[in-house]
Parts: sequence; structure tokens; C-alpha cells
Amino acid sequence: MGGVVIRKILLGYDGSEDSEKAATLVADLASKYGAGVVVCHAIGHMPMATKPSEVRRMVNPVVEMFGKHGVACQVSIPDELPAEGILNAAEANAADLVVLGCRGRGTFANLLVGSTAERVMRFAKVPVLVVR
Repeated sequence: MGGVVIRKILLGYDGSEDSEKAATLVADLASKYGAGVVVCHAIGHMPMATKPSEVRRMVNPVVEMFGKHGVACQVSIPDELPAEGILNAAEANAADLVVLGCRGRGTFANLLVGSTAERVMRFAKVPVLVVR
């Protein structure tokens, strides 16, 4: 049997403390496995005034951190609710692993349907690592 093969990691990122911890772990994992990273921040739950360019400014520091670790990185900003956006981006980008924080910057709607991390764990087609 071969070892674990991780070529691409999808990071669900919302700027929260837990997603920052997840980003740090992803940088280490990506460096170790020579994997690329997709930073995903879904905007379907955000006010209409929020533009993808604003999200880009929020994720730029984490993208720069990956660059300093020598990790190839791209950004995905789906116009979907967080769990749906993460799941769809993971599939579209052929991610081998999804990593996200335990608690993020949720909305009232997330309280009604369950947390993003719980929904991603339930429906993901690849392993999910939730960071606390």
C-alpha cells in the first residue's frame, strides 16, 4: 500500500481566528506534501454591497503567507453559501483534502441549518480536517 497522496488542499477561509489557524496548518501540510492550495471564501451569505474585490483584499495576506512558504496558491470566491461553496470548490478543483476552522464568522442563517464545518464534513467526498 502506498502512502497518503495530497496534491491539492482546499482551505475554507473567512478571516476568523480558527480559519487563520487552519491556514497555518495548511501551509505546513502543503510544504510537506508539495501540494497546491485553493483558498475558498464563499460570498453567498454576505450583504449585496460586498464585492469579490473586497474578499480578495481579505485573503491576500494568507495568499502571501503561502507564497513565502513556496506553496502554489489560487483563490476561489463562489457566490454560494459557505458550505455549498466549499464543497463545490473542492470538487471543481479536485481537492484531495479540505481544511477549515471549527468556528467562523457565521450568520443567523448558519444557526438554522447547522455550522459550515459540520455540513462540509457531512457532504464532502474527500477527507476534511477541522482545525480548532
